[in-house]
Amino acid sequence: MKLFDPIEINGMTLKNRIVMPAMHMNFGVTNRRARGYYVERAKGGAGTIIMPALTPDALISDEVWQGRGNVASFLARLQQLAGEVRQYGARIGLQLWMGDMFPAGLWGGYGMGADIITGDRVAPSAAAAKRGLTKMEIETIIENFAVAAVRAREGGLDFVEIHGAHGYLVEQFFSPLFNQRSDEYGGSLKNRMRFGLDCVRRTREMVGRDYPVLFRVGAVEKLAGGVTLADSVEYAVELEKAGVDLIDVSTGDPSPYFSPPEGPEGCFVPWAAAIKARVKVPVMGVGRILTAAAAEECLQKGYLDLVGVGRQLIADAHWAEKIAEGSERDVVSCLYCNSCLDAVMVKHTEASCPVNPDLGQEGS
Repeated sequence: MKLFDPIEINGMTLKNRIVMPAMHMNFGVTNRRARGYYVERAKGGAGTIIMPALTPDALISDEVWQGRGNVASFLARLQQLAGEVRQYGARIGLQLWMGDMFPAGLWGGYGMGADIITGDRVAPSAAAAKRGLTKMEIETIIENFAVAAVRAREGGLDFVEIHGAHGYLVEQFFSPLFNQRSDEYGGSLKNRMRFGLDCVRRTREMVGRDYPVLFRVGAVEKLAGGVTLADSVEYAVELEKAGVDLIDVSTGDPSPYFSPPEGPEGCFVPWAAAIKARVKVPVMGVGRILTAAAAEECLQKGYLDLVGVGRQLIADAHWAEKIAEGSERDVVSCLYCNSCLDAVMVKHTEASCPVNPDLGQEGS
């Protein structure tokens, strides 16, 4: 199966094409529970693990930790986690994210007491209770992404991914719905791409040519007048020129609304396929890919180079291993009930799964 063929991303060899995309579980970031969760997926055969979104501030400023640690100790814990994951032949990286707060502070989950955020609510341009970012603040955020990527490398992580999807700040700059700026960061498609591209360019400059930098694109916004697939295809072409090593294709809509239970299997794959047709770097796709047959078809038909398997790896950490061994009949199938998403993002509790009672207890 092509699913288990290795692939190289800027000198980083991935043992297979199976990626666990970034998903918040509210288990923490580097504590024993979080490490157990990640390591079990590596043990279960996933080739790549993307840790969920964390603000750049947590990797560059001791101040945001407010007595609960500092950057040096956090990087040491990242090194420990990365070492444990790599024992099973997997690679692990961190997704860098910026929401609507500046300065962002430390953010480690949805409403679980890990949020230390004291900044103003901001957006590309003024909207509702948010003020528009100044040019100097934009430059600071771009620099913070780059410095955080350097820290992630120092922390032993194999790569970083810049989060440019799901309605967060990088996506907002790209969106004509949210970006009403009249300077070089707003207006035309070229200008709306500039913030994301500047984050990539500065990150590439800071981390060097030999460190993998991934970018998650929000390919389409459902609301009229939002980001179109044609926009995102052009964005992907420019991202490749700017130095991105892999493009991870998801939706531009806020995450509570993506990949619904009733959606088709591989619901975002056509967007990824359209982008793949225009770029030379590898492309990853997501969206209810829950069977080996569906994943393999995406690869064999050339729609994708890597397959993001999210909620199915929550339901069964050993999905990849069972597929590789020819034991797919033993897979515990995800119900796509979204109870994991609802627990984290609606109820603000730890993720749970009705078919995996051991979720979050792997490190016990």
